[in-house]
Amino acid sequence: MLIASVLLGYLLGSIPAGVVVGRMVGIDLRKSGSGNIGFTNAFRVLGDAKNGKWLSVLILLWDMGKGTLAVWLAPHISSQPMAPIGAGFAAFLGHLYPVWLRFRGGKGVAVGLGVCLGLSWLLGVAMLSLWAIVFAATRVSSLSALTAYFFLPLMAAFLTRNGILPPEDLLYLVILSLLVWLHHHQNIRRLLRGEEGPLRKKEKIR
Repeated sequence: MLIASVLLGYLLGSIPAGVVVGRMVGIDLRKSGSGNIGFTNAFRVLGDAKNGKWLSVLILLWDMGKGTLAVWLAPHISSQPMAPIGAGFAAFLGHLYPVWLRFRGGKGVAVGLGVCLGLSWLLGVAMLSLWAIVFAATRVSSLSALTAYFFLPLMAAFLTRNGILPPEDLLYLVILSLLVWLHHHQNIRRLLRGEEGPLRKKEKIR
């Protein structure tokens, strides 16, 4: 059933990896640094804790994995063509608006990358490569994410035109990109003011 695959996707996406992993070392990411539960804030806050770097990487992989897993499980639950993108998009929304955290979650960068990887390895690798190139040049995580998601609709349109992605995926990926940008509105303001610094451990968070 399509509804079942979408519901499973939302529940997978709503599992707050940052909160769970943070509590393993007695830190609530929602009350530390920028207050975000994603990889960037985890790296800044947990960086000097015991195994903090690896814990922040675990959060990144967990968030990516739940997006990919939602897409991969969907065809086993529903035969509807919309099931993979429906479940993946629901996982993305679950991360942004998790029921367990009163619908206040992360910005969706990692889980969105996971969804892209689950839909098409070409799209996933292209997104990760673009993120990595910009990050290597600037060390600014938000700029890397915004750049990758700016080009996501264009890459998805190209893959759709060449029959690699089904047409129904394109609209959802466009909306996904817009939501990532909307949730980075504070970062965008800081970038425009030249105040968004490179990613470092325990840097001052504005």
